[in-house]
Amino acid sequence: MGFVRIGVIALVVGLAGPLPAVAQGMEDGMKAFSALSTGNWSLAQFYATRALESHTLKLGDEAGVFAYRGEARRHLNDFAGAVVDYTEAIDRGVSGAFAARVFNGRGIALFAQEELDLAVADYTQAIKLDPKFVEALDNRGVVYMAGGELRRAIDDFTAAAALAPTNPIPLNNRGRAYLEVQFCEEAYQDFTAALDLNPADPVTPLFNRGIAAECLNRADDAFDDFAAAFDLAPDEPNYREKFQEYGLRP
Repeated sequence: MGFVRIGVIALVVGLAGPLPAVAQGMEDGMKAFSALSTGNWSLAQFYATRALESHTLKLGDEAGVFAYRGEARRHLNDFAGAVVDYTEAIDRGVSGAFAARVFNGRGIALFAQEELDLAVADYTQAIKLDPKFVEALDNRGVVYMAGGELRRAIDDFTAAAALAPTNPIPLNNRGRAYLEVQFCEEAYQDFTAALDLNPADPVTPLFNRGIAAECLNRADDAFDDFAAAFDLAPDEPNYREKFQEYGLRP
């Protein structure tokens, strides 16, 4: 996409004085991109909207800015608006690796709206465009798991883990899928590997490994993992019931 290259030229031209409308639209698009890179979703949405409403962007640049606004809206939990913007970006001709990320983003927004089949279709398209796109593989696996297609989910998590062996997320997700099919030892191993890969954020794999230890009838190991998870996150609402069961909290 030519947006970044054109936007840089616009910024240079603007140094001489007030920006003309065309240059202002491109600069706003660049500001939207910059805000996304810092996680300022509201500011990104503001600048992307202003750029689009200028009606001065070229078609390819407009596609990029719609994608930027879609990304901002998704992070702001406006999933319906995100789907609309991602679709506008796709219809205007985003291409290559960037297109893969737009399809992935739309898939996330569709999944949030429980549109499982449409989400799978978007993740599949993202993977076709970029076969090494780990996030899209992992995301599709999550949708398959939500829909009860556990064999497909495990296949996607396995492929994602093979492409990114230092990423704990596919391993943690595959462990969850293994638990669903009662492959308890495999689940325990995956949660242990996820914990080893990311010791700085151990709560989720610790808790999940406790569940796997229960599945293996290893009550002492389960208690140890739940107790460690409780020490780190005593107020985690998703774990409250298990903490109470093991007497870790009243």
